[in-house]
Amino acid sequence: MNKNLMFFYFFGFILVAQISLAQSKNEIGVEEVQVTESFIPIVPEANKFSELPLLRDTIKVSKNVYYSPINKRFETQLKLDPINSAKIKGEPLSKLYQTYIYGGLGNTSLPYSKIFYSSDRNKSLSYGLALGYVESYAKVKSVFDQEKKVSAASRKTDFAAFVKKDFHSGIFNANISRQGNIFQAYGYDLDLVSNEKFTQEYWGYSTLRLSFIRNNLDRNKLSYSAKIFAYDLNEQTENSISLILSGRKIVGLNSFNLDFGLDYILNNHSRKYVFDDKLSKELILLLSPSVKRKIFGGNLNVGFKLNAMNNRGSTNSNYAIFPNVNYNYIFSENNLSAKIGVRGGLDKNSYYSLSQRNPFILNALETDGGSLNLVNTQTKYDFFIGIDSYLGAEINSFLQFSYARVHNMPFFELDDNSTYSNKFLVIYDNVNHFSLNSEIDWAMNTNSKFSLKLDYHNYDLDSLIDYAYKPTIISKLGFLYNIGDKIIPKIELVCFIDRSKVEDSGWSNSPVLNDIVDIDFALEYKYNTIFSAYFELKNLIGNYQIWENYPVLGPQVFFGLSYRL
Repeated sequence: MNKNLMFFYFFGFILVAQISLAQSKNEIGVEEVQVTESFIPIVPEANKFSELPLLRDTIKVSKNVYYSPINKRFETQLKLDPINSAKIKGEPLSKLYQTYIYGGLGNTSLPYSKIFYSSDRNKSLSYGLALGYVESYAKVKSVFDQEKKVSAASRKTDFAAFVKKDFHSGIFNANISRQGNIFQAYGYDLDLVSNEKFTQEYWGYSTLRLSFIRNNLDRNKLSYSAKIFAYDLNEQTENSISLILSGRKIVGLNSFNLDFGLDYILNNHSRKYVFDDKLSKELILLLSPSVKRKIFGGNLNVGFKLNAMNNRGSTNSNYAIFPNVNYNYIFSENNLSAKIGVRGGLDKNSYYSLSQRNPFILNALETDGGSLNLVNTQTKYDFFIGIDSYLGAEINSFLQFSYARVHNMPFFELDDNSTYSNKFLVIYDNVNHFSLNSEIDWAMNTNSKFSLKLDYHNYDLDSLIDYAYKPTIISKLGFLYNIGDKIIPKIELVCFIDRSKVEDSGWSNSPVLNDIVDIDFALEYKYNTIFSAYFELKNLIGNYQIWENYPVLGPQVFFGLSYRL
C-alpha cells in the first residue's frame, strides 16, 4: 500500500474522533438525586493478629574457631648495639676512728682524762674499752665560818668494757664496769673535826651485765631474752644479783608477753661496815604478763605486775599487785599521738641507789654512828595521760599529766647525831604525787637548736609535816649554734624553784633552802675531724646550797683537748 494513502486514512480518523468528542461535551444533561433517609456511616471493626510471627533461623553457625599462626619471620636490616648497665658509685663510708683521747684541766680539777677504744666495723662482732680519771682539789667557804675554807677534794676513776656478738640464733651482750669515788663530806664544822681525813668517803661500785636476745624473723615463732645483772658495792659490802626472763608470742592480732624476774640483795658484815640483822638479805620475785593488740586505730596493752618479797630479815612474804594498762593512739603518722593509762611498780632502795641521789647519806660506817634505814618504794598506781607532737623535723614536743599514790617515798634529812653532823638520814612517807612534765626541742634551722624542759611537782604527805630537796618547779633551757661546723657554742640555764616546804621557824629539822638558778657555758672548736678543743664555764652564778651545809663549789673554768685516731 502506498505510504501517502496510509497517512491520509490515519489523519482522517483522528479528525473524526475530535469532532465526536466535542459534541458529546456540549450535550451533558442535569440529573437530580433525592435522598429519602439519613446516612449513617459505619466503619467495620479491624481484626488484629494476636500472635507474632515466629522467626526461625535455619542456618547454624559453629562457634568453635580454629586457627594457627603463620610461622613466618619478618626479616629486617635493623641492628641494635647492646648498652652496658649503668654503674652507680655508692656513698663512701665515713672513716671510723677506733681511739678517742680526751684530756683537760681547770681551776678545780687537775687532771681530767678519758680514753675510749672500740673495734673496727664488723657485722657480727664489736667490742670496746673506756677509761676515765679526774681529780679535784677544790675548797669552799664553810657555812659555819665564812672566814675559813674546807676541803671538797675528790677523785673518780672509771673502767668499762663491752663485747657484742651476733650469732645466727641471737645476739649476746656482755658489759663489765668499775667505778671508784673518793670524796670529802665537807658539810662539817671545823671546830668538830681535827683531821679532814676522817670526813673522807669512799664508794666502789662494780657491775656485770650479760644478756641474750632471740628475735625470730618469723612472727609466728616465740621470741625470748635472758638478762643477768650483778653488782658489788664497797668490796663485798652490798651485793645484788638480778635475773629477767622475757618471752613474746604473736597470735593473730595479739602479742602475748611474759616477764619473770628475780632480785636477791645481800648485805655482808665486815670489819668496817655494820648492818642490822634485818638488813642482811632480801628476795624479790616478779611476774608480769601482758597482751598487746591493735584496736580502734591504736595500740592497747593490758597486763599487771605481781611482786612477791620478804622484807629484809622477815620470814613472812608480802605480795603486791600493780597495774600495767595503757592505750596509745596515733592521730596522724609522725605528727600527733596520745597515750593514756595506769601503771605501778616496785623500786628497790639500796645504799647505792640512794647514794646516787645524795652522796652524803649514812653508809653504815662505824664512824658514822648509825646505819641507814632501807625500805622499798611502791607506786600503787600512777594515772597518766600524755601527748607527743612531731611538727616535721623542726619541732618535737611532749606533755604529760600524772597522778600517783606512792608508799615509802624517800626524803632526806640531816642527822645531827652523826659523828660530825654532816650525814643524812632517809625518812619515808606515803605521798599523793601530782606532776606535769613538758619538753620541747626546736631545730630553728640547720645550725641552731633550742630546747626547753619544764616540770611541776606537788607532794601531799600523809605523816611528815615538811620536807626539802624536792623542788616544785624544775626548768632547763638550752641553746646551741653551729658556726660553719667549726665553732659550736652551747649555753644552758637551770632552775630549781621552791626546794623547801618549811617556814623559817627554827623548830623544823628541814632547812630553808634558796632556789637554784645557774648557768653553764661551753664552746667547742673543731680544727678538723681528728682534733678538737673545748672551753667550759660551770656554775657561773653558784650562790646556793646543794644540801644543807653543803654549798656549791662555785664558778669553774675548764679547758680540754680531744684527739681521734
